[in-house]
Parts: sequence; structure tokens; C-alpha cells
Amino acid sequence: MKTLRVLKYTGFGILGIAFVVLVIFGVQALWNWLIPGLFNGPVLTYWQTAGLFLLSKILLTGIAPGGDHRSRRIECRKREWRSKFEDKFRHVPDEDPDAATAEQF
Repeated sequence: MKTLRVLKYTGFGILGIAFVVLVIFGVQALWNWLIPGLFNGPVLTYWQTAGLFLLSKILLTGIAPGGDHRSRRIECRKREWRSKFEDKFRHVPDEDPDAATAEQF
């Protein structure tokens, strides 16, 4: 049983590395196809593309471990807003909706 778990994690590791390698080759192919022709830019090697890919990952998503803490704050604010919204409209009397709309304008 332990051997299967080790093989499973090893397989996922190999698939992950293969995916990253394929993404880097895809970025390299797109760069070398578009940039030299459109902007007269340089042709990149594999390692230059890997560095560019890593740099863009760091700049666009950050390098902090443990995920994005901002998304937790945003979710907390959404929950607070939603609860305030629901509380506000939970106490609205069931009157004529046309009259309530006319009062707003």
C-alpha cells in the first residue's frame, strides 16, 4: 500500500514536470513565432524562455507560500456585505412595491 502511494506521488511529480516543460516549449514557440516578426525582437532559447516564464510567474502571482491571503480577505468582505444586505432587506415590510420604487426616484 505504501509502495502504491509512493508510485502515485512520483507519477504526479513526473507529470507535473512534463507539463511545465511543455508549457515552456509552448511559450518559446509562440515567442519565436510572433515577436521576431512583429517587433523585430530576439529569438529565445529554452533556458531564456524558462527564465522569462519564472519571472512572469513571480511578478504576476508572487512567491509567497500558502496561497493568496488577499483572496481570503476579499471573501470575508463579501460575506460581511452579503450579511448586511440580507439583514437590510429582511426587515423591509411587504408593502406596495410600486410605491417603494416611486419613493426612491
